Amino acid sequence: MKHKPIWALLGVFVLPVALAWLVLEQGWFKAGVNGHGEWIEGRVGGARQWRLILPEAEGCAGCAAALPLLRNIDLALGRDQDRVAVIRLPAGGALEAGFVYIADPPGQLIMRYALSGDEQQDRQLGKALLGDLRRLLKFSRAG
Repeated sequence: MKHKPIWALLGVFVLPVALAWLVLEQGWFKAGVNGHGEWIEGRVGGARQWRLILPEAEGCAGCAAALPLLRNIDLALGRDQDRVAVIRLPAGGALEAGFVYIADPPGQLIMRYALSGDEQQDRQLGKALLGDLRRLLKFSRAG
């Protein structure tokens, strides 16, 4: 009877830590996915809006097909549409052709998404890009 409170305290404080360690060691926990694109570092010129940047180069098959996709993403943003601009630029520097980039208003490149040239895969890419962009706009006070 004297040791009952000690066992209760041990159960309350030690048992959760031991269970958490067991879950992590056994690989039963899978971390959530934060973004669908590839996180990158780089800078472009600053602006007042978030930007979807499409670098274009000669012979880029996916680049021409991506412009309607980006316009549809811009329309799908609804009331946040005025916070995002779709920009076409020549490829070079930090911007490679065959990718779509997200840049914040101060000019920091955030993520990039690889274009495949396949319509079905690019639709999936568009859904992923739209989800990430909505999340960025939701938590951002800039732009």
